[in-house]
Amino acid sequence: MMRSLAPPSKAAIAILASSIIMVAADSFPVAEPTFRFQPFNQLDSTSQNIAIEKLGYTQQTWNNHGLNPIERKRWTSLTSNERDAASQLGFTQPTWDCFINHFEQYTWDELDAAGAQTHYRNLGWTEDNWLMLETATTPETETLWWDMLNDNQKSAANGICYFKDNWNKIDMNPNHSFFPHPMPEFRYIPWSELSNATRTLASSAMNYTEDYWNNLGSSVVEQNTFFNLDADARDAAMELGFYTHTWDCFMNHYLSYYWDSFQDDLKVAIETLGWTEEMWSDNSSEYPPSEAKAWIDLTPEEKAAASRLCYFREIWDDEAVTEWFDYTTGRQTAIKDDTHLPSGIDLSIFAETGYAGRDPGMVGAGAYTVDSGSSFRVMSTSVFAAVVGMCLLFV
Repeated sequence: MMRSLAPPSKAAIAILASSIIMVAADSFPVAEPTFRFQPFNQLDSTSQNIAIEKLGYTQQTWNNHGLNPIERKRWTSLTSNERDAASQLGFTQPTWDCFINHFEQYTWDELDAAGAQTHYRNLGWTEDNWLMLETATTPETETLWWDMLNDNQKSAANGICYFKDNWNKIDMNPNHSFFPHPMPEFRYIPWSELSNATRTLASSAMNYTEDYWNNLGSSVVEQNTFFNLDADARDAAMELGFYTHTWDCFMNHYLSYYWDSFQDDLKVAIETLGWTEEMWSDNSSEYPPSEAKAWIDLTPEEKAAASRLCYFREIWDDEAVTEWFDYTTGRQTAIKDDTHLPSGIDLSIFAETGYAGRDPGMVGAGAYTVDSGSSFRVMSTSVFAAVVGMCLLFV
């Protein structure tokens, strides 16, 4: 039988607490600049102005790590004005190079001198793939979410100042909608209503035409993830207003993700729609029955899964944006109020995993105003014919 221990004194508790804090802090080689991991709207106005005017941030690039081109620079590559601005925010050379640049602008030998090369090696990097030689393959860890890393890999990631939020590139943009990320309203404007500058940008850098733009999912560029876009297309997408999460969800719908990349609510969504790893393979010609259904025929669970992949009825049913745009108000009519959860969508399938930033148990219909009225429109003849044709494939 264990002997009884007296309750610890307040002093002992304080010592224990300080030792726990020390262990947590020691997981990083330098002190964490916590202000960088606050949403933009929580910064004071002075910090916001410095970030925007002197470091080139926008609210979107601040709220999504790794998007601002300045974060690709090491401290010594910043201009003197940029270093002064970064210092005013609270950065130092060690915190910038580790938490912002993650030593990515260092040479392989410089990584060794900085004590970071071992961490990169433990994450699967070699000198060849660091130099991006054609014969080298990208380390597997680059395709894994944080929770898919083993303990040694997480420790290595800590060594170059990654932790779960910045490794997963968490979206800090405010989002009160039932979609997992803010809806990119600007993408649902017909080509004819875009400004000349926007049309020029979309056509020259992203190869959009009027037909491709008005029919979402038809352009080759939308078959790529955000980070697989070439540099010009990615910069153009950002100038339009996209960032990693909104592009991958609303444009690509995660269709270009590897099966092993799906976890938590994404995996629930994909599997609820009937996909299996074998079907998802490029070599498979099989599709789940949900692919042959019109939106109105999806089950409430399937609609919830499709919503997690940033589909809504008009996109799922392949309707051109010109069919659901109000030219008088200048707004799309598909989702008039994205804080309303349309009837027939059962988000409770995500009760155990959470839902893109929302904790488990916080994603049911009770979290939103439920619209009891039907938002469905009659499908066009061409769409109906296409769906019937697809259904025949499964007979």
